[in-house]
Formats: sequence, C-alpha cells, structure tokens
Amino acid sequence: MALFERAKKVAEGAALMTNTTYEVEVQSAVWPVRGNQTLAELVQAEYLRVGAPEWSAEEEDLARQLQEAVRVKVDGLSQSVSIMKGPAVQKPASNDAGDVSWKVPMAKFYFPSNVPNISYHHWAAGVALATSIAHKGALAGSKVLAASVLEIFRNPSIVAQAKASFAEETKCVAYFSMLPPDQKPPLALNHATMERFRAQMRTHYIGGRPRFV
Repeated sequence: MALFERAKKVAEGAALMTNTTYEVEVQSAVWPVRGNQTLAELVQAEYLRVGAPEWSAEEEDLARQLQEAVRVKVDGLSQSVSIMKGPAVQKPASNDAGDVSWKVPMAKFYFPSNVPNISYHHWAAGVALATSIAHKGALAGSKVLAASVLEIFRNPSIVAQAKASFAEETKCVAYFSMLPPDQKPPLALNHATMERFRAQMRTHYIGGRPRFV
C-alpha cells in the first residue's frame, strides 16, 4: 500500500504542476496466492498416488507439433509428477484466490491438461483444451482433489495441522483488503467488446447439460 500511496502523491504533484485535476479509480486489488505446507504435502502425496496420465501417440505428436509451431522447447507432454522440493518462489500472477489464501489454509496445484512450455495466454494454449489431452488431465486433477478432500474428512488431525502451520506461516503478516471500502465492481469493463462479439459467441454456447463419461 505504501507504493500505491506514493503513486497517488505523484499524480497529485503532476496535477498541481499542470493545473489539472485527477481521479483515483481502483478496478482490482488482490493479494498474491500462497500455499499452506500441510495441505501442499497432502496434495503431493495424492498426486503421486494417482500418477500422470498415459498419453497416446497422437496426443504426444500434437503436443510436439504445437511446441515446434511456437518455437519453444520440444519435449512433448508431461510424463511424470513433479516432486515438491520445499517453499516455492512467489509468482507475480495474482487473482482473488490470493485473498482467500491469506485467511485460511489453501493449496494450489496444476494438473497436466495442456501442452508444456506454452504460455497460458498464447493462442496455442487453447488448442489442447478441445482434445483428449485436457480431458485426461482434468480427470487426473479431479481424482487428486477428491482424494485430498476425502483424506481431510477421514483424518481430522490434518485440519489441526493445517491450522497450526498456517498460523506459523502468517504470524508476521496482518491481512487486510486492499480494495477501498466504497469500491464498486467495474461492471462496464469490456462491455463494448463483449457486446460486439456476443452474437458470434452465442453459436458456441452449450445447448443442453453436459454429460461426463
């Protein structure tokens, strides 16, 4: 918040020098996502139990073609589960789950439902989502999540351990919402763009309820 306050002073100074006015509008303010050690170890154990999906030759070939097309390292799909090596380096990416992670113990994990080495926001990252690669990865991730939750229900001591480790991990940090008290959601954000393409998007809406097999 100190940096934000400094930025407002810079804006105020610029306004005084140019004899103009300025307004401050906060559209988003979220905390970085943090993971709880106890829950991370639990999820890791279940991930090792479930294992990585078995990929077909066609799926592997598609992944390598995409990697070649976007000029990244070509090594195909993930074949094994990554081993947790300790506290991870904080990533700059944030979302509203970050605020939750500073209030209660939380674990975040990634399952192999896309092609490695490709940026999440690149066009190529959308290709695998319509294939069996995404389905297999999501199925594996669902098994890990379900098994982790089941183990928590079966073993109440895990909850106690998570609460204790969470208290220790966050003892030097006092969480507070960085949104102003009078903040209103920016409902008009991207409204013009959405309306422009809504007719084209509507043809891709699911007509009935999805059926999972």
